Amino acid sequence: MASYLQNPVWKKYILRVSILFIGLLSLPLQPDFYKTLFTISWQYFIADVFYLATFLPHYFGEQTGLLDWVLLLIIALIGAAVWLKKEKPGNTDREQLYYYYLRIFVRFKLAAILFVAGFLKLFPIFAPELSLSHLNTAYGYFADWKHLLLSLSTAPAYLVFLGIVELIAAVLLLFRKTAFLAVIFVVPFYGNAFLADLAYQGPSYFVSTYIVLLTLPIFVYDVQRLGSLIVSLKETLPASWKLDWQKVSWSKWRLSLKAVFVFVFIVLVAVRSYSIYQDPNQSLHYPNEAGLPDIEGKYLVDTFVLNGDTLAFSPTDSVRWRDVVFEKWNTLSVRKVNTVFKDEPPTAFFQREDDSRDYEYTQVGDRLYYRYTITNDSIAFKNPNRNYHDDTYLFKVERPDSLRINLSGFNVRGDTLQIELNKVDKKYLLYEVKKIGRRGLGYKL
Repeated sequence: MASYLQNPVWKKYILRVSILFIGLLSLPLQPDFYKTLFTISWQYFIADVFYLATFLPHYFGEQTGLLDWVLLLIIALIGAAVWLKKEKPGNTDREQLYYYYLRIFVRFKLAAILFVAGFLKLFPIFAPELSLSHLNTAYGYFADWKHLLLSLSTAPAYLVFLGIVELIAAVLLLFRKTAFLAVIFVVPFYGNAFLADLAYQGPSYFVSTYIVLLTLPIFVYDVQRLGSLIVSLKETLPASWKLDWQKVSWSKWRLSLKAVFVFVFIVLVAVRSYSIYQDPNQSLHYPNEAGLPDIEGKYLVDTFVLNGDTLAFSPTDSVRWRDVVFEKWNTLSVRKVNTVFKDEPPTAFFQREDDSRDYEYTQVGDRLYYRYTITNDSIAFKNPNRNYHDDTYLFKVERPDSLRINLSGFNVRGDTLQIELNKVDKKYLLYEVKKIGRRGLGYKL
């Protein structure tokens, strides 16, 4: 390995480009990173740690993009040339030392990401259960990326398996001697995630690209020896160069830094993920504010009166509501026919506050979604989609019995409305399966 890094000069140049490029991609220079870091709390701990661990620079928009990567690569190419030119010759261990530090960094950076992602899947909260609104939406109204997430949410056992793989790889990365074995897991795992992001038009393919990039310094370091052993069937010795930590000034902090890493990314992340999994009223995707009591379900619109005129149902009427779904949290969705829906692209995968959580209404059509607030006997509806910033209602709500809801009020334009809703006794196979299991219904895996 020493000869590999010492000669020729272009290999030294590639090493420095790698250090600078990975360092620039990993170095948080933007204020939103530190805003999250300094306001981190136990309530939003998982969302915050996931955001911090997967943070990538974004100088040309709200999310990282190709222009950001090209800019940082150009800086790394120029910086490596200047670095190599200004560097004084003479230290024969310099290349090994640089490469050793680079591998330390990528090992623990990778491990941090994999521990967070792994625990989110081990306790299957990475992809949420389908909401009632999703279950009452035709399959063709979901975008490709939403199809993938909805499929994952209906297969929690598969999510658990993925989480176990990620956690095994993360543990192996903590030890220098097993890091290459971890990379053998990570490269195909996140290579597949990258291809899935591209195929389903997901927003996070730069994160999976970054993860694969982090594996390369570890993979390249041992790939020649792996080829010699497996392909050429030769006796192959492991790398012999080791860093003398007694000569490193900050070596006394090694154990402390490792202890902090384990405490944050293993203990705290595992405990918080499990607590969210155990609490049915907590979610990383849906609002946690409870809705009206005993209101969850699907309701048909029996009567719809607009400005004193009763509108009968018509498949061409884009004004009248067809049905309404109330969630157990403070969200309802309204189905309208013959309507063009304006979608809003999703932002971060996990959002902190309820108001910014957009999972339920992004990349899905057929329904308009509203968050509601309750004041005495009044209920205010507001569409959280930024394309519908003036889509609001204020109603008086009456519940004659457990099956009927009467709404009377007006919209933002001052139009008066009277709406009578009647609850549908509808069963959902997905929920029925959860009650007694697949085998109880005659299914065999």
